[in-house]
Amino acid sequence: MNVGIKIEMKKITVLLFSFILLFVLSIGGAPAQASASKVHLALGDEKITFNEGQPYIEQATTLIPAKAFLEGLEYELSWDAATSTLYASKGELSFELKRGQKQAMANGENYLLNVAPKIVDGILYAPLRFLAENAGYRVGWDAANRAVALEPQDSKGFFWKVEKDGSELYLLGSIHHGNEEMYPMHPELNAAYANSEHLVVEINITVPMSEQRAADIEDKYMWYNDNTTLADHIDPETYTQLKSLFEESGALTAEWDSLKAWVTYMQLLNLNSAQDGYGGALGIDMYFLQKAFAAGKSILELESLELQYEMLNNFSDELMSSLIKETIEAFHQPDSSIESMANIWLDGDEAALVEMVEAMKAIPEYYQAIIKDRNVGMLEKIEGYLEDKSKETYFVVVGAAHMVGEDGIVTRLKEKGYTVTRL
Repeated sequence: MNVGIKIEMKKITVLLFSFILLFVLSIGGAPAQASASKVHLALGDEKITFNEGQPYIEQATTLIPAKAFLEGLEYELSWDAATSTLYASKGELSFELKRGQKQAMANGENYLLNVAPKIVDGILYAPLRFLAENAGYRVGWDAANRAVALEPQDSKGFFWKVEKDGSELYLLGSIHHGNEEMYPMHPELNAAYANSEHLVVEINITVPMSEQRAADIEDKYMWYNDNTTLADHIDPETYTQLKSLFEESGALTAEWDSLKAWVTYMQLLNLNSAQDGYGGALGIDMYFLQKAFAAGKSILELESLELQYEMLNNFSDELMSSLIKETIEAFHQPDSSIESMANIWLDGDEAALVEMVEAMKAIPEYYQAIIKDRNVGMLEKIEGYLEDKSKETYFVVVGAAHMVGEDGIVTRLKEKGYTVTRL
């Protein structure tokens, strides 16, 4: 970093920080120059100091000299004296900060700050976490040493831009269950999302479902209505192991035996995911769905709930029994499949993702339904978006496994003559 920030090349050995307690401090605000409020900053192993002004804490929020910080990250700055507004840009990334206003913008999106930017001794101060995370850095806080550690958020997951004849579309490979390590989301993803007119997901679960529709779906797809129970559809040993595991996890309910095998399998996956610290609320698609829903942005679907349930409902008893058995056997193993998938996503390891998709072919029934057949329908809709004469931009978030391999959406788009660039 340069231009207003001096970095001392010195190893920081005391930065044992927590990614959970981000600036949640018990100390209130204080004047900018009070020595008791001094906060130490480091970018990786490099200590950050400012030529003018010092970071300080106000209302449990760390404030820093905004112009010097952004200049050090090589942003281009401009200052509108008439409106007391700072503008900063770096490629697709941008900031807009106005003195005294809690409303701010980063990468094309609106944010509400805990503390408004302010000028102290002629220097504009703004919240560090807001600036750092939207510039692409994870933020850690070491309360004992009043130290902030910044680390680059290197992973962008699996992200492509598709172009043809003036149309463009973004493809983001998602994992549906995530954890906090995946956030903050890389700012270039947020910028692409903000610059798109439409968010496209597999299913828009933010749409309220009528009681009648919910009852119809539940009755048709989720319960055995033919006087059989789960015990009639999976092998006895697996059934006994499953019951014991549900009892152990506190998930055994009075009606569990009437749920279809695929529903039971999904419950088992959710339990395993939660045990390893992952959940649907932190999934990549859910992250963007929540943003779009809050902003009133257009949300489109590639599939429907009924289509997915119909697919799952048609799996054979042999396949479901096998999948349940394998999940039970791996339930208490240290290396879970969800963790492996999360690491592949964080590393952006396309070769590992392709290998995982290819391994699915060992179970033809599973691969055909989950990947190959669904990709046909998804691809048809995606091509329709690219042929949209309005030339509006679509930000498509779909399971990463649908993107790669010989039947993958990215592969097929390239074969059809679209320009597809990994970002």
